[in-house]
Amino acid sequence: MSCISISFRRKAKKKKEKPSFMRRMTTMKIASPSQPTSALFMASLVSSAQVFNATHKPMYIHDAFKKHAVRVWKEACGGDKLLTHEKFLRFLKRTQGITIFNLPDKDVYTFEEFFWAWSNDKAAWNALQPLDPSEIDLTKPISSYFINSSHNTYLEGNQLSSKSSAEAYKAVLRNGCRCIEIDVWNAPSRTPSKSPNGEHRRHLSNVSAMSRTSVKHGSSLSVDQPGLYAMRTPRDSGTSLDPKELSDRLDQSTSSSGSIKRVEPIVHHHGTMTTTVPFREVCKAVREEAFVTNHLPIIVSLEVGCDREQQEMMVEIMKEEWAGLLLEEPFEDCNHLTEQPRLEQLLDKILIKVKRLDDCNGEIVEAQRGRSLTVSSLRAKPPICDMLAALAIYTRSEHFSDLKSLASTTPSHIFSVGEDKFLDMISQDPVKIQKIMEHNRKYFMRIYPKGLRVDSSNPDPTIPWRKGVQMVAMNWQKTDEGTMLNDAMFADTHGWILKPAGFLLEHTDIPTRTVDLRITVLAGQSIPVPEGGQAKKLRTRVKVELHVERPNKSLDFTRTTQPQTTENPDWERNPYSLDFLDVGGVVEELSFVR
Repeated sequence: MSCISISFRRKAKKKKEKPSFMRRMTTMKIASPSQPTSALFMASLVSSAQVFNATHKPMYIHDAFKKHAVRVWKEACGGDKLLTHEKFLRFLKRTQGITIFNLPDKDVYTFEEFFWAWSNDKAAWNALQPLDPSEIDLTKPISSYFINSSHNTYLEGNQLSSKSSAEAYKAVLRNGCRCIEIDVWNAPSRTPSKSPNGEHRRHLSNVSAMSRTSVKHGSSLSVDQPGLYAMRTPRDSGTSLDPKELSDRLDQSTSSSGSIKRVEPIVHHHGTMTTTVPFREVCKAVREEAFVTNHLPIIVSLEVGCDREQQEMMVEIMKEEWAGLLLEEPFEDCNHLTEQPRLEQLLDKILIKVKRLDDCNGEIVEAQRGRSLTVSSLRAKPPICDMLAALAIYTRSEHFSDLKSLASTTPSHIFSVGEDKFLDMISQDPVKIQKIMEHNRKYFMRIYPKGLRVDSSNPDPTIPWRKGVQMVAMNWQKTDEGTMLNDAMFADTHGWILKPAGFLLEHTDIPTRTVDLRITVLAGQSIPVPEGGQAKKLRTRVKVELHVERPNKSLDFTRTTQPQTTENPDWERNPYSLDFLDVGGVVEELSFVR
């Protein structure tokens, strides 16, 4: 669909080449590896002239596109009439940046043979050099990494009325997400739910004891206050706590064998019209996809709105469905009160991120103090039970109020901060920004999208990353600028990336570079044009954005080609280029071209 030449020059030499700025130019799959100085990107061949040889079926290429490909072939020939095998290998290695070749065994190649072999090699055709996941350093504490994260993972569309599904978890896990979110609530109806081992048996006395405990913990939340979450008895969605009625309901739900048919919790975006999905079904989906091709750990961020009994069911379900994967105890050689584990210790493990009992108690007290009719109180949640809180071993969710909270020194704590609140914090004086950076060198922080993004849009994740935030939760339900940058960040990494120097505890000075970037857009072909009268008004152009730290917000890092009136545009090679020259303060690992 497009043909682009990329030239890149650093103003400072590096002792050792490593994945950096050029590898990060992947949001449109037009990246060049760090070694070559230029590359040609081409994709999607349709229409017009045929390119083929005697042994392979034809491929189609438009004349506007073909002439640039012929020029590349001639440059690779280096003055020879045909392309030798040695020079073809040199082109693939130095210009296209690939190391594994699958060329036809020939001494020389015509243009048609060259083009067929080139376009059928995915790595060479996209000019994208993949990272080797084995090169990732796994020896650092887990807060030393950026983590590919999702927000409201269960949703398939918008935040108000879309479908919730377990398949959504499989999709993000397949694509490298390693921090997922699950919002868990009481089931709205008391219909029984099946467990993998048939019906769970539980004595009536145990259920009654749980009922009394649940009532005790929920007694201070009046059911007459519509804005507060009202605790429920195990089998009752109403307000009656009459012992006889409760006993009758328990008798009715008891099968002939004397076992209790349980109602298990659900996953739901509370207060919206989105659909629900059983919590157990989500856990099954996570297990099926979690470590098929990726052995790096998964952090499960739990938002819990269900009552005590349902929380205990959650723990049972997680231990059943994630048996052997769920981290249930701290490691003997890693005290969770004093240190974090290394990433290599957590391979094939699922970690639970949830509030401890003392944290959520504070939120309940706050909700009770005259806030029953506010929006905040609609999300007031019950205390986290001991069984569930005990699973927050190395990833404990801690309440964040203001910058004073950054004084926390618990190694396992994670602050979750809303998008707007975070932007407000970093817009303050440099001293406060430095406090955030200092905190994030050693401890976790997570940023989530603001509630007004009901269309599942996303903020720019590079802004929190440059302040050391490990988890920037993205609405994977929508492809936009934010998700494109997120995809570029975590391409070929399996979802965990070691922070660059300057963002780690042992290195506080952030190395930067001054770069020159010149992109020449050559041609495109078969640009999709909708039918109808509006098609005549459409003009084809290419817009390029440079995403780097901007000391001056007035700086314009957007460049656009001249518009073309054809679906097969040809901008030529020499006359027009998109230049970003003398750009200073660039942190290579956190810089992107979109």
